Amino acid sequence: MLLQFTVENFKSIKNPVTLSMIANKDKEHIDDLIEFGKENILPSAAIYGANASGKSNVLMAISAALILIRTSNMRQITDKMAMIVPFKFDKDTVVKPTLFDFIFIYNDKKYQYGFSADINRIYTEYLYEYKTAKPSMVFTRENTNDYSFTKADEKEFEGYRLKTTENKLFLSTATEWNCVKTKEPFLWFAQEIDTYDGANMDSLSGTSFNLIDQHKNDEDFIRFMTEMLKEADINISKYDVKTSEMGKDKFPSLQLPPGIEITDDFFRNMKNIEITTHHDIGEGHDKKDYVLSMNEESVGTRKYFMYTPFILKALKEGRTLVIDEIDSSLHPLLIDYLLGLFSNKSVNTNNAQLICTTHETSMLNLDTFRRDQIYFTEKENTTGVTDLYSLDEYSPRKAENIRKGYLQGRYGAIPYIGSGDIKW
Repeated sequence: MLLQFTVENFKSIKNPVTLSMIANKDKEHIDDLIEFGKENILPSAAIYGANASGKSNVLMAISAALILIRTSNMRQITDKMAMIVPFKFDKDTVVKPTLFDFIFIYNDKKYQYGFSADINRIYTEYLYEYKTAKPSMVFTRENTNDYSFTKADEKEFEGYRLKTTENKLFLSTATEWNCVKTKEPFLWFAQEIDTYDGANMDSLSGTSFNLIDQHKNDEDFIRFMTEMLKEADINISKYDVKTSEMGKDKFPSLQLPPGIEITDDFFRNMKNIEITTHHDIGEGHDKKDYVLSMNEESVGTRKYFMYTPFILKALKEGRTLVIDEIDSSLHPLLIDYLLGLFSNKSVNTNNAQLICTTHETSMLNLDTFRRDQIYFTEKENTTGVTDLYSLDEYSPRKAENIRKGYLQGRYGAIPYIGSGDIKW
């Protein structure tokens, strides 16, 4: 579970901003919360804001950090970390590193891990484990190559230090060499949190179809998929998965630069996945089964269908799911339904979480969310700086019309539209 994420100096985020999934003392929807020790954790959170306010940048920062951690051991010594983009509207921040910090729970242990880096190197890095209320150091790293370890780990960790280049993360290197103390924190980043761009249909379909193909013989997976489609009132009774190999002959018009050749090995593990849906049309004895290809379905149906395996995987394995623009092409009631799955303890039995950005204001009410589950981003036009803050800072009353207040600008985070009096 994610407890807290902080980022500084990333794209439009100049100053540190924090997304906290730790619930406040509010008693509203208290039965929806996830318990861990003395803390209550939010099962979901939604970020609102005007276009270009930076809400996507918050989630892109999570994604960038995950990529840096997961690919650290693949980097050559000369490779750049191009996904790190500092705040560019200030001459000082352009040359400063970006900071990422996570507090999370894995296997009932609480950790804090963070690092700062620019496109060329890692500057700082640290890992702490909470064995008590106070964190205990596993390792720290300053000035790229200055490390601190506990006396008990010093001899073992020194070997990992010598294998960690300036553009690699010690967490990843040590885990690669079977370090017990870094393995579980690394596995959380590698397996327990996933990010998706809800507006990128191609990216969603590729990952989603692969998941569906992997579970095409899993009866529980198929049942869950089918039930979610029925629950959403989408007229799909079942679906079929057909897989075929993608050999070199499938790309006769593939144009490559001179001197570059793609061998058969490149295509050996590639496959084409086709999904067709079944629709029961008619009544009683006149009901017939009609089959459509996925491309014949509406954009909204395809998008919902593609989300389903991600959500199933998160709920089944207790993952943290991060989706940018979840409302793209989806009806407001479907978004409300998806978020509601994570608050339903009979469905969310493994403490999964959903974090998303959205413009869908129909969900902005305290019957759906707690105050600390609603976040806003606002960008100051004179500086270009994004701020992230929670509705909880405004302490609205239970009966307050949150949606109306938001659209009226009471909480900020909305575009201020002109009068439309544009002169030619």
